[in-house]
Amino acid sequence: MKTFVTGLMLACLIAVAGCSKTQQQSKQPAAAGPNGGDLVPIKGGTAYAEVVGNADTGEVMVHTLDKDMKTSRPIEKEPITVGSGGNSVELRPQPMDTDPSETSSWFYGQADWMRGGSARHGWMQGRGTGDKQEFEWQRGWEAGRMHWKEMGGHGGMGPGRESGPHGGGMGR
Repeated sequence: MKTFVTGLMLACLIAVAGCSKTQQQSKQPAAAGPNGGDLVPIKGGTAYAEVVGNADTGEVMVHTLDKDMKTSRPIEKEPITVGSGGNSVELRPQPMDTDPSETSSWFYGQADWMRGGSARHGWMQGRGTGDKQEFEWQRGWEAGRMHWKEMGGHGGMGPGRESGPHGGGMGR
């Protein structure tokens, strides 16, 4: 009888520890993109968009990536809309010279409502990304704060980009 009770108590402790661990794991942030930003599945989960924001200026950049999250994945050269609640900003395509014609792997936009980096729950949609995808702003603001200048900031999108009205560029 003692063995049975001891075994039952041990099983209960393991079950409680397992539940606690599962709850902690579910609160862990999603994997970060190559620039430390938030990853959003796009194109039916066959690619990702890395979202990085600059809370000081209200700028947002998106880099589209293959499933390996290392290789750029150019998508249709159509704007992407990123938003939070009822606010939104259109990110214009900023193609690399290496992106095939009529595609882009970089998108850029700016909105005053994004200043301060207070958005915590976001959404993304666009012809090239597929259905509307919701995401949590867990890393994008911090990544922007830490890496914005080294990613190219704004003002021409940096080397390898087609000329455009905006700048910046993540990664090289």
